[in-house]
Amino acid sequence: MERLAGVIVTWLIKQKAIEEESCELFKFAAHSFLLGVAPVIYAVIIGGIMGEMSTSIILILPFTVIRKYSGGFHAKREWTCLVSSCLLLYGCVTIALHIQYSVWFSFVIFLAVLSLVTFSPVDSENRRLDSDEKRMRKKETMVISLLFFVLYIGLLLFRLERYAICIGVGIVLTAGLQIPCVVGFLTKKLKKMSFHGKCVEK
Repeated sequence: MERLAGVIVTWLIKQKAIEEESCELFKFAAHSFLLGVAPVIYAVIIGGIMGEMSTSIILILPFTVIRKYSGGFHAKREWTCLVSSCLLLYGCVTIALHIQYSVWFSFVIFLAVLSLVTFSPVDSENRRLDSDEKRMRKKETMVISLLFFVLYIGLLLFRLERYAICIGVGIVLTAGLQIPCVVGFLTKKLKKMSFHGKCVEK
């Protein structure tokens, strides 16, 4: 994905559409755009193969929109990202097709929304956010996550449970992909605290 972003930016520079000094900025923008579009492409392919196009696209909708602001785990290698994304999406579509609605499922979705509001945004290794950007992203994540939760409730009220479940699974997927980053961050923080404590004792 990063290579493709580099190719696009290089082509734009050659066409004199952008200045070479803005290369890194446009490379980041192209990379972010491709990351945003990729899940939709995967969803269309996986949905087409499974014969569940609508389920796959509805499921990926909250993931694509919320993740843009919330951030989350990214595989370091492109092939690992491609394979794991396809397998994960296949698994989520399968779950959405076989899961039955219950109050517990709604509770899990509520916890996922709470997790997104609490831990977002997760910083990207490619571009660290400053405090103002983090504050803004957090607000955006909160508003969008709550809107999708309201949509989920609305679909249930109109007895469109299958679509509601797809939205719900998409929300849980987004929150779930933040967990490795949050655990990693907390582990590093605990290690620093432990190291600092040892230094004070000495």
